[in-house]
Order: sequence, then structure tokens, then C-alpha cells
Amino acid sequence: MWWRTRLVAVLLWAGCATTAALAQTPEDIIRWVYQSHAQTGPSTGIHHLTAPAQRAQFFSRRMVAFFEANDSYGNDLATACLDFALDIPGQDFDPQEIARTLSLSNTGEADRPTVTASFMTFGQPAQIVYDFISEDGFMRIDDIAGPGWRVSLIPCTPKPAPSAASPTTGSYCYRRDADDLRIYVGAGGVADFRLESWQTNGHTCLIQGKAQPNSNGWTYQDQACHLGLGITPYGGIRVTDANHACKKTNCGQRAVLDRLSYTRAEQVDCTTLPPPPQY
Repeated sequence: MWWRTRLVAVLLWAGCATTAALAQTPEDIIRWVYQSHAQTGPSTGIHHLTAPAQRAQFFSRRMVAFFEANDSYGNDLATACLDFALDIPGQDFDPQEIARTLSLSNTGEADRPTVTASFMTFGQPAQIVYDFISEDGFMRIDDIAGPGWRVSLIPCTPKPAPSAASPTTGSYCYRRDADDLRIYVGAGGVADFRLESWQTNGHTCLIQGKAQPNSNGWTYQDQACHLGLGITPYGGIRVTDANHACKKTNCGQRAVLDRLSYTRAEQVDCTTLPPPPQY
């Protein structure tokens, strides 16, 4: 049955991200970054938090813009803006040593705290500094600094790409873990869409309706809710929710629509998706 398939997908998703998502303070988030390296699997460290699926939950708007620009270079480290790990100096490390020697200090103002992570790596002391800001009611990382570098001082502009244009009539679907975005474009570019996103602590967003075409995608409007579905230069979709008006009526408490993004690599054949569940 559909609900069993959905439950399995949610549990798999939660197993990858729950520990970080449950973090409530800047210290909790940074502690998870380093302690997670001692776990098995790919969902570890700052690399996991910067992934498109959850970066908007943990990073400020300007940091998200930086990571998106860096993504446009793909795996080409020779031209990318960032070619090193942000959380641990060097290419190799002992996660047990880091977890054993880790200490955190918190300085700065309440709405702009700075968390410094100090630890040993192969017997050498190391420090990484994380600046946080309060944004949209959440504490998010706004800058990271290490020995000889600071992210905000690294220039990064997106790789040039052909200008985006609205797709012609057809179906455009994106799938990531338990997230599901479906866009069916009909006559005149009008799109029937459905977006379901599972986020922090199992809170979800579910919104659907008819969206009107614009110069870079579609716009959905229902009373105070004004949702944008913008096409990125590389064929993905970026969601905008001005003033979080759509969130108020379509999301759980800790879930958001604004800044959700789906990459071209996450686009799937719509015919392979099961019928959406009827709630």
C-alpha cells in the first residue's frame, strides 16, 4: 500500500538527517558536525549540511547562494570556488581523535554568536570558527573561517549558462528522498503542480494548484500565498515563498517552502512515480 512505501521512505530520510536536524543551538549543530565523523555512512560532517536537500535549514541566504554558485561547476575542482573541506584541515584525519579532543566555545551577541571548534588532528591543534545569525527565526551559519581563509572572502560567481526559459508543454518531476515535486505544463504554459516536502522532525509542506507562467517559471497565488517556481540555469527548480505566507497554511511548524531547490540531476520520468497519496 502507498502509505507503507511512504513510511519506509520517510524513515530512510530521517535516518540520514535526524541527528543534525534535532540540534537546537549553534553549539549542538557544530558538535554534531564533528561527532558525526565517527559514524558510518555518507551523512557526516559539514559536507552533509551543505547538501542541497538541507542547506537552507542550516545556512544563511548568502551562504546558500555561495554553495549554489559552487555547485554550478559540478565536480570540476580546478575551476570550482571551493576545493577543500570546511570543517577539518587536511585531506585525512582520525575521527576518534577529533571527537575525543573536541571543545567548543561560544562568544558574540545572542543573535550573532560565534562558535569556535578546537580539536587535535594527528597530534596538531586545529581551530575552525563558525559565525551564526538569526534568520527567519532560526540560528543559521553565516560564515566559516579556518587557517588562512574565510568563506565570505572567497569570490564565487555561478558558471555562465544559457538563460533559462519556461519549458514547453510536458511533464517535469523531481524526486529527492521523500520530497516529491510534480509540474504538468498545459496549454498557454499554465502548470498543474504538487509539492510535498518532508523536513525537520518529520514536519511537512504540502501545496498544490494551478500556477501561471512567467519569464522564468511559474507563479502560484491563493489569497495571501504567493509561491514562485523558478527554473534555474541548469534545469532545476527553486521555490520562493515571500514572507513565508504559503508556509503558514501549507507547512508544519518547522518546515519551510522558501529556498527549497531541486537540481537537474534529481529530475525523474513522471511516469515512474506512483500516484500521489490521497490525504
